[in-house]
Amino acid sequence: MERSFKGVWIPKEIWLSKELTLQEKVFLVEIESLDNEDGCFASNNYFAEFFGLSKNRCSEVIKSLEKKKLISIDYIRQEGKKNIQKRVIKVFEKSNGGIRNIEEGYSENLEENNTSINNTLLNSIYTIFEFWNSQKIVVHRKPNDKIKSRIKNMINKHGYSENDLKEAITNYKTILTGDEYFWSYKWGLLEFLKPENVDKFLTENNPFENYLKAKGNNQNGNRKVARNF
Repeated sequence: MERSFKGVWIPKEIWLSKELTLQEKVFLVEIESLDNEDGCFASNNYFAEFFGLSKNRCSEVIKSLEKKKLISIDYIRQEGKKNIQKRVIKVFEKSNGGIRNIEEGYSENLEENNTSINNTLLNSIYTIFEFWNSQKIVVHRKPNDKIKSRIKNMINKHGYSENDLKEAITNYKTILTGDEYFWSYKWGLLEFLKPENVDKFLTENNPFENYLKAKGNNQNGNRKVARNF
């Protein structure tokens, strides 16, 4: 990974921020050091090797930074194809002094009152649940407490957005029902909503290429159906 620098300087707004975890702080600084005119092209593999973390954990941290509106993420795809050539990460509002003031940018612009946050989260829970049922993979009668808690954790704890989860569900349905793909395991919503499962079907991880029959053997056996709740 090419870059021109003589070390890493962490602005006090980042280092002292109570809104960021330690991993988010060092990820943000590393991304900025790689964010040149065209952005940072580092992959999850790069960050996993650099920080000694799993690729899934690196994906979670980066998504959390995006959710907090500290970075933007775009994908460059092959023309006319779904396969991703590269991911482009850019740090918002870079300046001569480094990354923007976290105290002002994050706290003032992004914090909402508890009522608004609770209402937004509740709407997301039911939106995700209804979207899942609309795909008719495994239809659940109602969002029980386990499902509600799992959706809440995926959004609040693991940093997935509502669109991330919808995208993964859509891709999962396409691959599950497509004759050209070898994936055949049919999850229920509770089992699907785990970071390691959702990540498999995010577009950035190239599921349409990874699960082509020509790319590998079907290791899932016969089609299975998870228990309905």
